[in-house]
Amino acid sequence: MPHAEPEIIQRPAIHTAAVRDTVALANIPAFYDRAYPLISRTLAAAGVSPSAAPMGITHGEPGELLDLSAAIPVADPFASTGEVIGETLPAGRTATLLVTGDYSQLADAYGYLFRWIGERSLTPSGLAWEQYLTEPHPDADPALNQTLLAVAID
Repeated sequence: MPHAEPEIIQRPAIHTAAVRDTVALANIPAFYDRAYPLISRTLAAAGVSPSAAPMGITHGEPGELLDLSAAIPVADPFASTGEVIGETLPAGRTATLLVTGDYSQLADAYGYLFRWIGERSLTPSGLAWEQYLTEPHPDADPALNQTLLAVAID
């Protein structure tokens, strides 16, 4: 499937409430299934509302294992509570790519985005994330999912 043209944006800092762990690719769905409800319950107990759609943030170079945060953006820095920690993505230049379709397309889309970055002699800074703009539902059509991929660049 052809990809949209990536864009480079100047992004403000993004504050999140997150659960961070080292996760094998095959275990990402189970990690998200555990982490997002925990974050949502923690935010509700703290009286904090999400400020944007949930994210999956990869710290460092991806390999067989990922240093991964399941994160929900919030308006202000979040005070860590138990396993739910406050993380802030620093403001900066970011290459983005909007992907429409099933999540199985994301690995190929990331490859495309990283190649596009390299072709422009830009350097990834070690943070990449996906933001799930379409909330998944069991009865929803996966072909309509919208996911924003982002790579922080120096």
